[in-house]
Amino acid sequence: MLLTLPTELIQWVLRCCSTPTFLQAAFSCRALYEIATSCREVLVHHLRRTPGVLPPDLRSLNSKDLFRLLLRHAFQQLYGAQFQAECVTFDLGKPPLDVKASVLASRGIPMLALVFREQESIHLFKVSGASLRPHAHLELQWCRPGAVEILKTACDGDDTLYILHRFKPSIDDSDEYARNPFVRHAMQLETDGTLYLSRYSLRSPNGPVRICAFPDHADYEPLALAAARGGIFAISWQHTRDTTDSEVTLYISSSESNCDMRQGVIETSYNSCVLHNSKRQWFDGDRGLQGRLARGLFHDHSPVVGLRFNDKSSQLLYYYRAQTLYGSFQRIDMSSFPIQPTLYENTCPVQFTDSLSLLFSIDVPFFGTHETQVLDGFARCQWKYLAFGIATHREEKWTVACLLKSETFCRAQNCQHVLQLERGRRLPDWTVVARLWGFQHSTNSLGCIVAASSQGTRLAVANWKKLYVWALEPGVLIEENGTGFYPLVSQSANSRMIELRPIVLSLEAVCFQLRFAEEENGLIAITDRGVMHWDLSPRGRGQRLVESITC
Repeated sequence: MLLTLPTELIQWVLRCCSTPTFLQAAFSCRALYEIATSCREVLVHHLRRTPGVLPPDLRSLNSKDLFRLLLRHAFQQLYGAQFQAECVTFDLGKPPLDVKASVLASRGIPMLALVFREQESIHLFKVSGASLRPHAHLELQWCRPGAVEILKTACDGDDTLYILHRFKPSIDDSDEYARNPFVRHAMQLETDGTLYLSRYSLRSPNGPVRICAFPDHADYEPLALAAARGGIFAISWQHTRDTTDSEVTLYISSSESNCDMRQGVIETSYNSCVLHNSKRQWFDGDRGLQGRLARGLFHDHSPVVGLRFNDKSSQLLYYYRAQTLYGSFQRIDMSSFPIQPTLYENTCPVQFTDSLSLLFSIDVPFFGTHETQVLDGFARCQWKYLAFGIATHREEKWTVACLLKSETFCRAQNCQHVLQLERGRRLPDWTVVARLWGFQHSTNSLGCIVAASSQGTRLAVANWKKLYVWALEPGVLIEENGTGFYPLVSQSANSRMIELRPIVLSLEAVCFQLRFAEEENGLIAITDRGVMHWDLSPRGRGQRLVESITC
């Protein structure tokens, strides 16, 4: 029906459309394509409404060049990507995937450590493009009869995979391996088994395995596991019968010895200390605002369901049920042991508008810049960081998601000139630079899952079965749009705050873990229906494929 109108009216309709709608209409048929790509006025109008750097003189470009330029800007902003994004779901067969025990490592080439229910092994895969490549198969076998249940896995961000598992031995007094201290202890305890932690090298998965036991936590269930370099790891425990009894314990490997349980196994011991206990807290009210905020923690008796080391293991972040970002953190000084650090809440007052300040929870920065300046003969370095944050109005209860920036200075002679994003979360002063429209506050026990691409041009949030992806220009945002990259149409009429709109993808499965692949437009998700790879690049055709993987 649109084509029955005069060409001038069709051009006016195309001009009044949003830019994504204009592009969808242009590719819907040949007649509309010819009309859309031949009208300079319409093309210039949409170019000025689309974020991007424009040539100084648009008059020197013909209509075809203008349309190609518009397409480049539109693809960068993911216009229409929700229709052309391709998804590959990897069918791993049966038994089903244990999503709570599997882990997706994010450093370097994405690595998947997949655990299947009722299996005593771990399958390692490397993510290459839109395919999974088998890397190794780790067997958790014991020399005496029994069953192994894999509970949690974690990567230390470098080379080591940590596997927390329970061994339930079959008691046979005539078995020679009953003399082993691990097995003998498990036989003597009237429990369902003993918990062990095995450490495998990802570079040499067939090399020696380091193992330690937790006999003092026989009546506890592990809720979370996190690992750091140097044999440091932390576990969140909850008592199996008294759910109000929970704690977070830090472990540091102290010694190693050969173990006769089987060849290639090294027995390790560790020093441990309780960092956080639901029965008691350590607060320090004399350390400024963060110390005062700690007195009003809402998480005093809530179990920690997620852990993460930050800033070269100098911080431990705590995630609680139904939360998007970590709810509290502790600063850890490894030079003194045992450690009793103060528990701080992840809250920071930020000016949202001229008349409204909100308490933001701010994630670890995902983008940063470094610049060395010389002033009055002295060189100093300026660091800027960009982070994702959310805040909820105390009275009206609405939630907003924003991008925030912070900056700091140091003397050039003291600066290492190496970008460390995790250090940016130390900064206390933050400024809102953009609002992420479309963010929905989670109403389920998982909370939202946040992921950013390696170059910071994409930010994704998974909320149950929905996936929201925002296209960013981080270098422009961190400079508060000083170059005018984002046009006036992208800014709020009242506050001039940049407003970013997402594309929305339906996963048709519950997302438990989310990471970007090596490419900026690749997303990997661990869901209750298996592993998914999403390709948001403009070459997609909206296909939904299923690929069988033999484990």
